[in-house]
Amino acid sequence: MDWPRLAQHVWRDATPGARAARAVLLAPAAVYRAGVAARNAAYDRGLLVACRLPVASLGVGNLAVGGVGKTPVAAYLASELVRRGQRPGILLRGYAGGDEADEHRARTPEAVVVADPDRRRGAEQAVAAGATVLVLDDCLQTRRVRPDLMVAVVAAERAGERVHLLPAGPWREGLGALGRCDGVVVSYKSAGAAAAERAARELAPRTSGGWGAAAGLAIARLVPMGGGAAQPPSALDGRDVVALSGIGEPAAFERQLRALGARVQALAHGDHHRYTAGEAAAAAARAGPAGLVVTTAKDAVRLAPVWPDDAVPCLIAELAVQVTYGQDDLSRLLDRLSRAAHAAPSTAATVPRDGRTTP
Repeated sequence: MDWPRLAQHVWRDATPGARAARAVLLAPAAVYRAGVAARNAAYDRGLLVACRLPVASLGVGNLAVGGVGKTPVAAYLASELVRRGQRPGILLRGYAGGDEADEHRARTPEAVVVADPDRRRGAEQAVAAGATVLVLDDCLQTRRVRPDLMVAVVAAERAGERVHLLPAGPWREGLGALGRCDGVVVSYKSAGAAAAERAARELAPRTSGGWGAAAGLAIARLVPMGGGAAQPPSALDGRDVVALSGIGEPAAFERQLRALGARVQALAHGDHHRYTAGEAAAAAARAGPAGLVVTTAKDAVRLAPVWPDDAVPCLIAELAVQVTYGQDDLSRLLDRLSRAAHAAPSTAATVPRDGRTTP
């Protein structure tokens, strides 16, 4: 059974069966909520202690599972730190077969990428390899370490939906978790810049830093699997396309392709799906001799080793992050982090909420 697709059906569909399933799952969701609250309270009251990291650090997290653009936003922030003269170490939890680690290496080749469920150990490895500042991808719920600064990523497409915690909905935590964050970045693919800016303004007061930014995640170019010249997104206009994905929000990816003028057949798998040679061949066959297969950068890591050499073209849709609102606040946060890294390149640095840097 395809559990990820079933979960999306239960969480979002309005059918009687989906509504009934959500109602049944509200009881275990309440138990989950109580457990999250108890754990957070233990850290907030000092009963459990989070460890510091060896250099200045920025956490990037999300409130809901999958599909909010957390990895592209984290990569964008890392690249902005490179522009400020830093060598970022990008820390991941080390799961899902390494697809996100490889995606980060491709997006930010200057970075040191370490995948390790022990974030403290991963941080030490990154610093030993030359990292001067750390970016933690997916760490809002990982409270055993304490980054100096924290940014939450929320999808504009989800910002107005009712918050149901797991397993009744996709939310890991409620909006109250924004209080542990210095700011919020509202990402958008199909919701539009105005909706994302509105959501950023509404969510900003819930954060400790009081600011919000909006960032569009648009398909910037199409890169052939296996190499070759990149094509512009307009190359999909009027083409028959198989949208092959194993991500948290396949519908958002499919909408992006349709917005570019493609006639889309959806072929979606669960998040972090491990492709087989048979599945790759089936996707190519569905496209037909005159069609195209388009996949995400995240999927390409797992798809490339099994993609048949003689198949129809498979294009990788690479996303670009464009900050359309709140750029000044985001820049100030990165400047503070970079100054802290310059001030204490080999020892732990603290970046307090008032912007001063102390060792």
